[in-house]
Formats: sequence, structure tokens, C-alpha cells
Amino acid sequence: MTQKKDCKALIIGAGAAGLAAAEALTRAGKRCVILEARNRIGGRIWTVKGPDQSPIELGAEFIHGRPRVTWDILKRFRIKAIPVSGVRWRKGEEGLKRDSNSWGSLSKVFSRLKSTRKDRSFLDALEKMKLSPASKEMAERFVRSYHAADTRKISVNDLVFQQEVSGESGMQGYRIPQGYGSLIKNLAAALPPGSIQLNQAVREIRWSRNKVEVVTQKSRFKAERVLVTVPLGVLKYPGAFVFYPALKAKEAALKKLEMGLAARVSFFFREPFWQKGGRKNLSGFFQLEKTAIPVWWTGLFKDSPVLTGWLGGPEVQKLGAPKLFTRRGLESLSGLFYFDQKFLKSKLLRTYFHDWSSDPFSRGAYSYCGVGGMPARKELARPVDKTLFFAGEATDDSGEASTVAGAFSSGLRAAEEIISSLI
Repeated sequence: MTQKKDCKALIIGAGAAGLAAAEALTRAGKRCVILEARNRIGGRIWTVKGPDQSPIELGAEFIHGRPRVTWDILKRFRIKAIPVSGVRWRKGEEGLKRDSNSWGSLSKVFSRLKSTRKDRSFLDALEKMKLSPASKEMAERFVRSYHAADTRKISVNDLVFQQEVSGESGMQGYRIPQGYGSLIKNLAAALPPGSIQLNQAVREIRWSRNKVEVVTQKSRFKAERVLVTVPLGVLKYPGAFVFYPALKAKEAALKKLEMGLAARVSFFFREPFWQKGGRKNLSGFFQLEKTAIPVWWTGLFKDSPVLTGWLGGPEVQKLGAPKLFTRRGLESLSGLFYFDQKFLKSKLLRTYFHDWSSDPFSRGAYSYCGVGGMPARKELARPVDKTLFFAGEATDDSGEASTVAGAFSSGLRAAEEIISSLI
């Protein structure tokens, strides 16, 4: 096993949080090394190229609102972000129609949610509301999809807090024409050569005050500090990440936080066939009822030949196999656009699929608070003995948790903590 040279700080994970922290530490003159288990950087940001070299996102795709931390990074690297079309369509028993009512109906439901001294689950709160069965079903479906959550577990108090922070602006989405990966590449390019070590899956972190040894499957690294940015799903998974001595201080926080489940598929077709004939303006987001893959959206530009399907929540566990997900996806599109599957397959050039729930280096899509879990994010973020530090979207308590902005913000916060500890 190779022994690596000492550095001031080791960072576990080359995702948004790890790269943001590394760049901040580097600018402060603190040498750091990032250990990444995958053979690529980006973590849950994963941009690949389609047949026409356009970006296809397998992970994070949207910027939710205008979080300052994300927009500051975009501005620094002169990367543009474009507003996403707000046009929404719904497929019901009467066919495909433009949907102008669902957001208003959802807002009415969520405006009735209130924080209480004794927290409860969203499903529990929903069942006690005097609403029509259709309104309840729509609200529950939205939480499962948007938050990738189990409605029996997700905290109402935290949902209320997120609404208060984001407001109406949080529902406006943006996309990066070059793909989210362009932002990640710029952060990585700002680091000294050799700062990122790929294919270094961490097995153990041995630590005492001001002294850390990180053991991967092929190397040992030493430093004065370590920043852990791996996803919540990995931290919670038994045996995936071992601390010596054991990190008892974080156990309570981990039990109160949950990892959302989600999978997605993007179909790259020969042409945007759904725009033909009298359907030239058929772009935006599509919501289907009573189908396996209920949420779809078109590409950033109207002539994009890409359709992306999304499934969030516990249902992912039943449909996570690539072939099954793809088959169910084509079935859903067949019902959406009234084209038979044989036609769809004749137009299909390539399929891009990823189930973040079964990914061993994420074990879920993004975090959410369980009932009574609001203090857990801050507790998970708290440094241990000025030696162990924590970042990642699950540690953000500013209202941006579960997003790339939350990851960036947490990485910058952790970098400041490390710098202060080294003074």
C-alpha cells in the first residue's frame, strides 16, 4: 500500500462541496488533497455528451432560484445560466392539456402547513387537512417527486422552513447551456496539479486531535485535518465509512436525516418528433397520472431531441433496474404523446440512465429531514475536536439543503472552519 506525503487537509469527495472547499483552501494558501472514490469528479453532478455533443445531465440539472453562492461562482467563471420554461402540461383522462392550475392548488395546500412544537410527517399533516382526495393525492405526489421523499417520514417543520427561505423565487429554475459539469471543471482547474486523486475509495479514517490518517483501497494519506463531504447515504450505510475511534457524536443526527431516492432517464431521439404538426410549442414539463414514470421535461432549447423522465420517492426501489426503467419510460411516453412504442424505438438514438439510489458512492439522490430532524443538519456539520470537518448538502441549514447551492455553501463554510482551526 502506497504511503502519500502529508498535507494540511484531506478532503473526501470531489463533488460540489469538496471542490468548493478545496478552491477556497487553495486561495488561502492551505495545501489540500481531494480523495475521490469515482473515476471522475463531480459527485452527484454528472454531465455527459449526447451524439450531437450537447450536454446530457445524469445528476443535478437545475439551479433553483438565484442562490447567491451559485451565481457568484457562475459569474467568476463567466458561465451563463438560462431560465427554464415555466410551461407545464398535464396528461389526464381528457388528454394532454396546458396546466395553469396545479401550482396554485399546491400553494394553497402548502400555505396551510404550519410549524408546530411537536413535529409531524407530511402525510400525517395532509391526512388531517380538509381537502379533496384529488388535492391530497397531488400534494403527496409532488413531495415524493420533488423532494424524492417518503411522505411518511419527511418533516413538516422543515418543509415550512424551506418555503419561507425560498419563497416564490425558488420555483424559478435555471439551466447551464454547457451543462453543470462545466462549472465543476472550472473549480477543479483552479486547483494545483495533483490536488485530486481519483479511484481512491476511502475505507477508514483514523484520527486524533490534529492528526488524521485516511486509508483507501490502495493508499494511505496523512494530514492535520480532514473534511468529509460524502453524501448522507454513504455516511448512513453500515460499514461504508469507518472512523477510528468511532464517531458517536454524529449518530443521533444521522438517524434524524433521510436520503431521498431517485432515478432518471434521458432519451436522445433522432428529432423532437413531439414538436411536429400542430405541436410546435409542446415543450416544458409534463405531469402524468397513473403511470410508472410520472414526470418528464424537454431540453433547454425547443429543438432539443431529448426527453428526460424522473421518478422520486420509495417507488424507485421497485423500478430501479435499467432495462425495466427504460421500458416503463417508453410506455409512459407512448401514453403521453399517443405514439406507439415501435415508433418511439425507431426514433431513439441513445438512452442515458442512472439510479442514484443504487449508486454505491451516493446511495440516494439528496437528503431531507425526518420528523424532528431540523437541528440534525447543524449537528452533522459541527466540527469534531478541530480535526474532523463535515460538508455536503445534507449539512446545510440555511434553507439550501438538498441542492447544489447547499453543497457549495457548506464547502465554503467548512473551508473557513478549517482555516480558522489552523491559525
